[in-house]
Amino acid sequence: MVESVKDNLLAAMRHVLRPLCRIAIRNGIGFDDLSMALQSALVSAARTELSAAANKEATEEEVGLMAGMTAHQVRGIQAIGLNSGGVLNYSLAASAVLAAWHSDVLYLGPYGLVLDIPFSSGESGQGPESRSFEALVRKYVGADVPSEIVLDALVKAGSVQNLGNGTLRCVARTYIADRLSADNIQAFAIAVHNVIGTMAVNLKRAVRGTGLMQRTVFADYGLSAEDLVKFNGFIRTVGERFTEEVDMWFATHSNRERQGPIKTGIGLYHYVESDEDRDDYLKFLQGEGVKKDGH
Repeated sequence: MVESVKDNLLAAMRHVLRPLCRIAIRNGIGFDDLSMALQSALVSAARTELSAAANKEATEEEVGLMAGMTAHQVRGIQAIGLNSGGVLNYSLAASAVLAAWHSDVLYLGPYGLVLDIPFSSGESGQGPESRSFEALVRKYVGADVPSEIVLDALVKAGSVQNLGNGTLRCVARTYIADRLSADNIQAFAIAVHNVIGTMAVNLKRAVRGTGLMQRTVFADYGLSAEDLVKFNGFIRTVGERFTEEVDMWFATHSNRERQGPIKTGIGLYHYVESDEDRDDYLKFLQGEGVKKDGH
């Protein structure tokens, strides 16, 4: 049996990485690319840990020692990071615009129904705070973000309809990007990062009820394929209702008048467990997988 914390964590990380590696393989990402990504993540994490503990910028030697790398390797990873340009996350921008469209009173009609709006208010000579899609993007995402690109993402996702004559209609509260689009990949990265971040916080909790909320409900005796379809429809309805309630709570506690430094939220996911992955993980916990791989 695997007994040490290190071995248990390595087995757990191998289990976590397995579905990520499947995605990588299916999209032409091999060992060299993954190795570089892992080294970059190690350097970034080590630098953050050291800087937080010492309250000062960590040296390359200190980072290398913690990450199990040389100072030369750390410098190489940092150089690659500096040469990589940042990419605007249009998934977050699209989601922010939809949330604002459903919560900003300027964009709501009677009974809280979202209003149809023009793309631009400039043509009608209205001011910068007038009701338009451009004004929404400018107010809730930033003046430097192209409104046309955000609108294109929302139209492609089926969240917004162009009614013609420059008039736009919001038909969905949430934004779901196309499969394997750049936005969808960014949304995937943020979701997985946040889930693991929650688990990391809760791994350290010593008292039940502390840490971050983490609940899992599962079918004790499994479901038939027919019942799985029913459950999928059920959880979509219930989950949508719950997330809308949370979204409305945020709208009253996180707005232009009430701002705070803490970025937080909730995420829901429906999983279907892989027997192969679970069996593989259990074998490693029992030490069988380590012996088979020769370690």
